[in-house]
Amino acid sequence: KTQKSVRRLDGEDGPSKFVLVAAMNKTSASGASPQVTKEDQDSINTFGRLNNQWHEIQGKIKAKKKYAEDLEDASNELMLADGETVKYSYGWVFVHMTDDLAEEKLQEASEEVEQDITALEGEMADIRSNMDTLKTKLYTKFGSAINLEEE
Repeated sequence: KTQKSVRRLDGEDGPSKFVLVAAMNKTSASGASPQVTKEDQDSINTFGRLNNQWHEIQGKIKAKKKYAEDLEDASNELMLADGETVKYSYGWVFVHMTDDLAEEKLQEASEEVEQDITALEGEMADIRSNMDTLKTKLYTKFGSAINLEEE
């Protein structure tokens, strides 16, 4: 008997995928191997897509947290300006403004980033919940013959 498992494959130019390989080792009460139905394969594919989304959102959160730290650093540097005119960056352009106005802009940007992080974390929790549901379903049917864990 050969073993069927789901493995995460990392493509060089694409997101990781979960694929079902070989034949099942686990047998049912009748002695036959559980059949992999289209629904099972769809569940595995959905799990793979959700896993990719989860990792993408995790990367976005990391970038947003870095940006929030940068805004905090800029705010701390602004305290040292002592009422001077400062350069504030809008994309690729620097605009001269008072330190009070710049502080206000930094505060608005910080609040926006925190809202983005909160929204992304909520989305990430929803995705994790769906992944856990699919894991339970697939492990119930295939037992240890399927592996949906990160390596």
